[in-house]
Amino acid sequence: MGENRARGRGFTILPSSQTIHPECAQAIRRLIQLKDPKRQDFLELRTYGTDRYSAMGWDELQSYINETTVVIVEQFENEQNIMSALRWVARGLPVWLAIRKVRADYSVYGYKGQK
Repeated sequence: MGENRARGRGFTILPSSQTIHPECAQAIRRLIQLKDPKRQDFLELRTYGTDRYSAMGWDELQSYINETTVVIVEQFENEQNIMSALRWVARGLPVWLAIRKVRADYSVYGYKGQK
């Protein structure tokens, strides 16, 4: 097989030419098409590896803040939540679905270092 993927710590590192994993892109399209997505639909959405957006820090993600996405900054107090939502928007998830995705993830997983 001619797959050009490196294995990381339990995840796949995609080649730089591939923006997001094809399964992630398909899952995003599927979620967008749902009439009334449920919490479980958001929890099942994942990146299927480390993509170019996974490692983006605050400085890079700020370029995704505009009049449409500023609502993300207004919705969350926690910088980790803001960055996660902006990453999902960068991957193609509409803002309102990105907010719901991050809320679903946070309600189940929280973030390390936060009690």
